[in-house]
Amino acid sequence: MAGRPVPAGNLHVTAAFLGAVSEARVATLQALCGPVPPLTLRFDRLEHWPKPKVLVAGTAHVPDDAQQLVDGLWRRLDRLGFSREPRPWNPHVTLVRDIRAVRPGLPWKTLSWPVGWVRLVESVATPEGVAYVPCDGVAGPA
Repeated sequence: MAGRPVPAGNLHVTAAFLGAVSEARVATLQALCGPVPPLTLRFDRLEHWPKPKVLVAGTAHVPDDAQQLVDGLWRRLDRLGFSREPRPWNPHVTLVRDIRAVRPGLPWKTLSWPVGWVRLVESVATPEGVAYVPCDGVAGPA
């Protein structure tokens, strides 16, 4: 297995991908951020996604409270003119990029991922790759 491991500071779960957003809209989006009722995602499998060439921690089951959080977020984003992609939300954590193949049967132990905040994060290109920079104006965990 080769590839580029994602730095620990870049590990995240995307609730809603918005694409490019104008600076004028950031303050409105910041209002959607902050603490949420605590919940836990359980990533119980490793998945190789060949087209984007990534290795992700995936889940066989999306908890109802997590799905409700994302659906509620998208109801508010829809009112702001953002369009939700038609595919169902698939929570995952990208672990390795630029990976062409994975040896079958890699060991994996279920990872519990506590969720307590919604953050607005910008992906910024750097010489080392993409960095994810919180820009939501809250002082919670990254």
